[in-house]
Amino acid sequence: MKFDLRHLEAFVAVADELHFGRAAARLRIAQPALSQQILRLEAALGVDLLVRERRRTALSPVGELFLVEARRTLEQARATEVIAERARRGHVGRLRVGYHPTASSQPFLTALAAFEREAPDVELSLRELPMGVLGQPLRDDVVDVAFLSTLGAVDCGPTELRMRTLSTEPFVVATPAGDALASGSDVALAALGERTLVLLERTVCEYWHDDLVAMCGRGGYAPGAVRYTGELGTQLTLVAAGLGIALVQESTRLLRSDGLAYVPLADADRTVVSAAMWRADDTSPVLARFLELLPGREATSN
Repeated sequence: MKFDLRHLEAFVAVADELHFGRAAARLRIAQPALSQQILRLEAALGVDLLVRERRRTALSPVGELFLVEARRTLEQARATEVIAERARRGHVGRLRVGYHPTASSQPFLTALAAFEREAPDVELSLRELPMGVLGQPLRDDVVDVAFLSTLGAVDCGPTELRMRTLSTEPFVVATPAGDALASGSDVALAALGERTLVLLERTVCEYWHDDLVAMCGRGGYAPGAVRYTGELGTQLTLVAAGLGIALVQESTRLLRSDGLAYVPLADADRTVVSAAMWRADDTSPVLARFLELLPGREATSN
């Protein structure tokens, strides 16, 4: 560019006032400095933008045409500046959120809803992640933040990831609404007898499956049969249809309540930890703003 925005601002001010003294006062610069800026602009363009006479200043025919584009350029520059400031503050951009199907804790849902209200111009995309996957989608730059659930402490790998624990939830028994268990205040694993267990397939997440089966064994619950499903929604549907019971985290009631009852499990020795995870070197203002809405304690992953 042979000129910059200062030259355009100077020209527009003179074009508006048609008086160098008033234009200089408006721009809060000395009149000789303003005159030099206009001369540099005309020299760069190779045309006269102004007609200078002893008692008046007017726009040349070229100046009249140039003024339209100068105003448009300055307006676009101001709009660009506003966009840059909004992006710096995390008001525009995008946020890619990954989540486990079991990551239905209230902090996760509340944070998403609050962020969508407070940053309506941010493109918010949601992507369901396999339960057995923890930090890899972040390392592969598939998502910007991941919400996950796991049994016991979360171990997401090396220290290039950051993590914040959102909640620790107990297990409950999901039963059909009319089941005898639904009338009790809580139930022990051994009291489940030989009821059919509806369980997520081991291929969905090995450690989730194996830890639940082991917990049932320690508590004295030996299911008469096991029905396997590939996703949590189907698991709850089978239970509501009277085809068994399921052991799920307490916040699962947020996903579905019709036809179901959720009974506290008195002697579960495992808890479900829900956490948010993101890349430590991610400096995105949008991510920073989102993390401000998350409760919990932040720690470096182990």
